[in-house]
Amino acid sequence: MMLRKLMIYILVVLIFAGCKQKLPDPEADKAKALETNVVSSKEMTIRHSLQGNSLFIECFIPGISFSDAKPGGQSGKALLYMDGQLYNEYETAAFVVKDIPSGFHTFKIEIVGKDNRSLGISKKFTATVG
Repeated sequence: MMLRKLMIYILVVLIFAGCKQKLPDPEADKAKALETNVVSSKEMTIRHSLQGNSLFIECFIPGISFSDAKPGGQSGKALLYMDGQLYNEYETAAFVVKDIPSGFHTFKIEIVGKDNRSLGISKKFTATVG
């Protein structure tokens, strides 16, 4: 009887051990950051790191959700400007800008509502690629 319980226990453990899901490795974990900076204010904190000609950006904004708005919160998206020109818009709090030309660049992130109205939150930073 004891041997039967032990065998069932081992079988259950093996089944659960085999049910793990292999998640893909994110690109950011593979790259070593050459330059990492944090730009912070009461409204928004931006963490960015440069790897080659790719810029990894994370935005932390209290009260703003990049998915569906939570009760008491507001949904928004990020507009990224590079050297004064609108580069792209992102509906996630973290994103990667690839293939940036070599040189000194000024970046601005502006947070807007889903209807593109400014929420009055923006931050500038610079990076040298190359």
